Amino acid sequence: MTTTWQKMLHLGDPAFTATVLARKARDRGYDWKVIQWARTPVHSSPLATKAHRAARGLAWEVRFAATRARYPLIHLHSALALPHVKWALRTYALHLHGTDIRTQQYKPAYRARILAAIDGAAVVYYSTPDLRAHVVPHRADAILVPVPVAASTTPLGTPAPGLAGRDYVFFASRWEDVKGGQNQIDFARELRRELGDSTAIVGIDWGPNSGQARAAGVELIPKQAYPDYLATIAGARLAIGQQSGIMGASELDSLDLNVPLVMALNPDWYDGSAPSLLSPPVLGGTAVDPADVATLARLTRDALENPTPADTHAWVQRHHSPSAALDIVLEGYAHYL
Repeated sequence: MTTTWQKMLHLGDPAFTATVLARKARDRGYDWKVIQWARTPVHSSPLATKAHRAARGLAWEVRFAATRARYPLIHLHSALALPHVKWALRTYALHLHGTDIRTQQYKPAYRARILAAIDGAAVVYYSTPDLRAHVVPHRADAILVPVPVAASTTPLGTPAPGLAGRDYVFFASRWEDVKGGQNQIDFARELRRELGDSTAIVGIDWGPNSGQARAAGVELIPKQAYPDYLATIAGARLAIGQQSGIMGASELDSLDLNVPLVMALNPDWYDGSAPSLLSPPVLGGTAVDPADVATLARLTRDALENPTPADTHAWVQRHHSPSAALDIVLEGYAHYL
């Protein structure tokens, strides 16, 4: 049966969500296409950067216009992008992923643009439960689409040099305030005291707080291509999630690979209001505060000393698989488009 959303054009691809959704949709016989936003490298000359940006922007507009003629509906993955594509929009879905709705909407320079995008959308989706408080006041009908991950179906690459055959725990997120900031550093320092030299503590050399992580005893590795990053996660005895109270793609990748995950979850977000928000299979969870690094470190040590196999992959497949996410998106289309 042909539907009005048989052909769908996705603009933008935060956390590869559009790519994952489109790939699964094509598996089901839909014709969905993804166009990334134009990106311009920074040149030493501001004038060169400006000229390059203009040229790239024009090339993107030409490509978008040509593609738009073949795809009657648009799934827009950024509220901030509305002015660039408004001329081509009729009916569209809007997918909110973070910065635009969480931060930028409260800045006068962006607020009107973002609220116009929300108001004009036929259906609004958001990707993580912390965004609910920022979205629902504007759209009570907004729909949570849990972040889809495909780690278990991605061929693993090569772990970071020097890790093969070693016992290590892995901090899966970058070192940044939005990921937990000082709580991340305090957790790493406490974990170093708790574990001594028995197990290596590894993290990514990424983020403004990475120097503090190194000083706290974390062995930092360079950023990796996604398949290699997954191999590094898969080789860990245990993964450490961000200390912001919410699971992102990195944490979900760990669970999809059946690597135990230690992290605190915010009970205001993981409140059972959606199936994916009811008792995620993490160590700590809503019972621990992100600032209680002593308890989190003890949980980590206990999990290393008394490992208990758990099929966290099955939970991810139920709630965060590409298929599960696509089902929710299609339900929204069916109801609103």
